[in-house]
Amino acid sequence: MSKYEVEVLKDLKDSKNRVMMNVINHIEQRKKPKPSRRWQYSILTMILTVCIGVFVYNQHSEKNLLSSNDVQILDEELLSMSLKLGVDSTKEPLNPAFQERIEESLNSAFQARIEIDAYYAYALSKGIVLRQAAIDEQERLTREHFESISKDAKFIEDLSRINITPEKFYEEYMKPDNIKLVAYNELLKDYFKKYEESFQLHARFAVKKDAIDYFTSQYKEEISNLEKKYQLSSNPSDARSFNKQYKFGQIVAVEGDRFLVVSGALEEKISHLPYTEIIEKKQNGVWFPLHGVKDKIAVGKQVNITYTMKDDTISQGYDFAANLDEIEIIE
Repeated sequence: MSKYEVEVLKDLKDSKNRVMMNVINHIEQRKKPKPSRRWQYSILTMILTVCIGVFVYNQHSEKNLLSSNDVQILDEELLSMSLKLGVDSTKEPLNPAFQERIEESLNSAFQARIEIDAYYAYALSKGIVLRQAAIDEQERLTREHFESISKDAKFIEDLSRINITPEKFYEEYMKPDNIKLVAYNELLKDYFKKYEESFQLHARFAVKKDAIDYFTSQYKEEISNLEKKYQLSSNPSDARSFNKQYKFGQIVAVEGDRFLVVSGALEEKISHLPYTEIIEKKQNGVWFPLHGVKDKIAVGKQVNITYTMKDDTISQGYDFAANLDEIEIIE
């Protein structure tokens, strides 16, 4: 595969990611507004690449629940077809750097397939109803956003070079996952019923973790077989879009599904203040998800924390949300 062909594939992936991000952003914007002391964070883009499978589902009434047999899960034939878009048909040796990029792209495609299938399977396991009306609405949104980029000359040119028309690209690689985007949306709604004031970042990561944990346990053998056959990895490598950060600080609040840490140890004169005032005085604060560490956490404890956040995360004050990687309680 030439450098140009690699760039074409990258452009296609980027264009598709932009469409799917717009669709999911539209979903997120329909959520119940948070209190003014909170702010929305840009949605973490799901890693949806050209590896989007095709599924076929029957028409269902408004009150019917879709079963796991209605949609293809880990369809090997379609996975194989999608992966061919990223491999060279010749036997010419590739520059190691390009070879690494291709392998990363194929693994990301496989991981994306697992992630979006996981949302669907996990939603059904929780008894969540995926209504036809919601699927039809998602189809409308996806089509609307696709139309906004389908007229782009560069997009059309890139598709033509690999002999795919815009309409075929939409029908075979975008439209099929509408039902799984609905499942993702319903899982988020379910989460916000329990934690109404949750940060979007924490909600998305909690839903993703629970869905993938469930899916990989239920489809362990199928995933392993695909890994071996296509020499793929289902384990994401450290994302380059994330920066690892370190923080020593003190827990000053625990509420809902999160806890707040400010840097350093608190001086006696401010330790009794409400956390909103502590944040202002310390001019920093990070909210971390409480899931998995609830039993360790208590206001007043000092901690060493390793965390990650996206490069494009923008805070609008002294406190913001981040993902928790490791935590050490200082006794």
